[in-house]
Amino acid sequence: MSGNYGGDKEVFHQNKLLLKCIQVGLFCTNCYLVMNEDTSEGLIIDPGADPIKICYAIDDMGMVPVAILLTHGHFDHIMAVNELKRKYDIRVFILDAEAKLLADPALNSSTGLIRQPYTTSADVFLEDNDSVVLAGLTIKVIATPGHTVGGACYHLAKQKILFSGDTLFYESIGRSDLPTGDSDLLIQSIRTRLAVLPDDTFVLPGHGVTTSIRHEKRCNSYMRSKKYNE
Repeated sequence: MSGNYGGDKEVFHQNKLLLKCIQVGLFCTNCYLVMNEDTSEGLIIDPGADPIKICYAIDDMGMVPVAILLTHGHFDHIMAVNELKRKYDIRVFILDAEAKLLADPALNSSTGLIRQPYTTSADVFLEDNDSVVLAGLTIKVIATPGHTVGGACYHLAKQKILFSGDTLFYESIGRSDLPTGDSDLLIQSIRTRLAVLPDDTFVLPGHGVTTSIRHEKRCNSYMRSKKYNE
């Protein structure tokens, strides 16, 4: 696997998977386009803004979107959902506990941080440890509350990829001072749900460059439990 993935339109191929990272919005959110090359079907993960830009990238890939996956409900990860859902007539997936953020501009921080109230809704409400098959890809849902109450990561075990949203970043973690955030719970989620994944898992975060579970266990103090510090 190659590429830096933090910049705009970085592409990699792996096991018939084509992935493109599009940076969108004021906060440079990583919106991921994930296509199964056998079928051309694909997923849109965290379309935070700039729907026209995302559509151009989808057309460039030759991708047929079948679903939108949201790692959490903050405005900078959802503000292109309505346009893309209408254009492609596809379903939106999110962890059940996170649904209330989509409907409440105060909770999703669109009123507090950018003063542009935004709401949307999901069609499929996931639970922790669910396994769903979309675009021919098997995706495990890992609940990682802390950044928000219903934040989730999406694990593609066969491809050794984790979409971590704003839970885990390169040598850092997401903030927990926004509505429904909990710093202790965030660290617990990272240590008990993500640190146990295979070391060679690539981590594709909601902002910034990619990393790996191996690197974060070595270099990210938030991920290291007591046993890693001994």
